[in-house]
Amino acid sequence: MRPTPTFAPALAVALAAALLPACRPATEGAEETPLSGLRPREAVRVVTAPVELREMVRRLETTTRVESRLQVQVVPRLNGVITEIRVEEGETVEPGQVLAVLDDRELVIAESDSQAALNESRTRLPLLRLAVREAEERLENARLSYDQAVRDHERNLAIAKGDDDTLSLLSQRDLDASRLLRDQRESEYQTAQLSVERAKLDVANGEALVRRAELALERASLNLSYTRITSPIQGVVAERNVRVGETTGGRVGDIAGSSGTPFVITAPDDLRAVFWRPQRELALFHAGSAAGAKGDGAAELDVEITAEALPERRFAGRIERVSPTIDPASGNFRVTATMEPEAVDGPGARLLPGMLVRLSIVTERHPDALVVPKRAVRREGERSVVFAVRDGLAAAVPVREGFSDDESVEVLPLTGAALAVGEPVIVVGNRDLEEGARVEVRSAVDGDDASEVEPAVAAGDGADDAASDG
Repeated sequence: MRPTPTFAPALAVALAAALLPACRPATEGAEETPLSGLRPREAVRVVTAPVELREMVRRLETTTRVESRLQVQVVPRLNGVITEIRVEEGETVEPGQVLAVLDDRELVIAESDSQAALNESRTRLPLLRLAVREAEERLENARLSYDQAVRDHERNLAIAKGDDDTLSLLSQRDLDASRLLRDQRESEYQTAQLSVERAKLDVANGEALVRRAELALERASLNLSYTRITSPIQGVVAERNVRVGETTGGRVGDIAGSSGTPFVITAPDDLRAVFWRPQRELALFHAGSAAGAKGDGAAELDVEITAEALPERRFAGRIERVSPTIDPASGNFRVTATMEPEAVDGPGARLLPGMLVRLSIVTERHPDALVVPKRAVRREGERSVVFAVRDGLAAAVPVREGFSDDESVEVLPLTGAALAVGEPVIVVGNRDLEEGARVEVRSAVDGDDASEVEPAVAAGDGADDAASDG
């Protein structure tokens, strides 16, 4: 309904009365009554932590399994039936210690037969040497007879020739007989020489037969020794996969009634880990790392080890060698690390071959690094900022992040910025903080987190809104 003409003048008077106070000068009545509900902006409550100076390291982490440097599969050299087992799993053995015995009756007979053949050949050898001496004596007699025949024939020649004025005192027949006797003695002498050579050859052949018999005996003894399955190293029996009465086949896995090799011996105190790393990390494992380098160029890097089965214990290790080649199929290179079996943080825990472990490899160290908690760094795109508390105000310090671990990060202040050791930096309450904002520092005690501080920050930011609502 339209207002009546009599009502319009009254409405205009009321509006004028309401707008009149707002048109007065600001100074007029300033000391009278302030606006109720408005209050100055509150300080932001924050939690701080001091800047620390300590060592920070760069790490590479990988997972692998522990293996023994000396782990052998003991397989018998001969087929045979197991007649005795002398060790069990977990027992310590020495090199050459007998682990099990095979049936050896047939090989014992073969060894005895070889011993008899050797004795026989050795008995014949003195007789052959005696025959050489007899032949040499006959040779000497033949030589003497031959020399005598030569002298007699020469004498007969001189007698038969005589002087020119006398007749020969020896007939032609006697001269021919003398010549024939000389030739016979020469032939006998040559035959005696051949007899001596033949006797010496018989001795050499007899010595060869003795040597052959000795080798046959050694072979028989060696085959007999194969019936004793022995440990080649000092270690611990990791597996025993045979039982008395089973037949071994002389090769891996060829065991009746079981699977695997008869015995596995391992050295539990000589442990290593083999793992692969991408080729872009090759320079980190060679000379130039802070840990030093060996003669072959590979860096002596420290390795910190944790085991899945022993999560509360820590173990130490060292990079032993790095392969100088890259695997063309995977593009990785092979790294071998040694490790100590005993835990470094207390006795009673040991690494064992086959355990799954995580290796943390220290590739570089910064001994004097400025370190702050990770929560103290606020990232704004590619820019990182740490807020320090100076004279009750928040001071933004641009930094570059360095090495980090689970809780802390190394900060490298940029040009023109600086952080002092022990200076408090804000770890809780810096999410929406501005440069120069007034802050109220709370003590950093266990249990402080963002959930206890951020609501206070939000209340401070919205104080004007609350006053308006009031």
